[in-house]
Amino acid sequence: MYLDLLNSDKKVKLCRFGFALLKKMDMESGWRIHSHGYAVLQYSEKGEIYTKYLHKLIAESGLQKPMVANKKLFVRVINGNKLDCRLENLEWTTMSGLRRQEAKYEGYRGVSKDGNKFRAVIYDNGQRVYLGAFDNAFDAAKAYDEESIRRFGFTNSLNFRLDYEQMKKEMA
Repeated sequence: MYLDLLNSDKKVKLCRFGFALLKKMDMESGWRIHSHGYAVLQYSEKGEIYTKYLHKLIAESGLQKPMVANKKLFVRVINGNKLDCRLENLEWTTMSGLRRQEAKYEGYRGVSKDGNKFRAVIYDNGQRVYLGAFDNAFDAAKAYDEESIRRFGFTNSLNFRLDYEQMKKEMA
């Protein structure tokens, strides 16, 4: 099932649960695409403007939040398509879980310049893990990837799309 957006030819993919929820809440129309790519509904109530994110609305109504002490939870779109708001494509996660699944944008993830060297750092459960100083950014990024795979498995936050089986052999 698909939901039309006011300001775009794109459509939001919904499951039966999401479609029924919008119908029940009388929120079947007025959705638009936000500048960040999410489906949103903005409305005014008593002089205040409110913004509802569709993926959050569906997750809050249909997914049980896990018990995570002292951690704020966010809704992650599993397949990365922000307009795929099917319940089975949404999950609760921490900020570190969100960041770990992000693809890199510029430079290398986990690498910073430190004088004439490049420092590699990874975070695990909010704890900073120093991986070393390297002569070039490439080696620091490789160290980050190796540690990330060791700790978290193959995720979208790696700097290089390497053959996972080959890397496992090299790390053994």
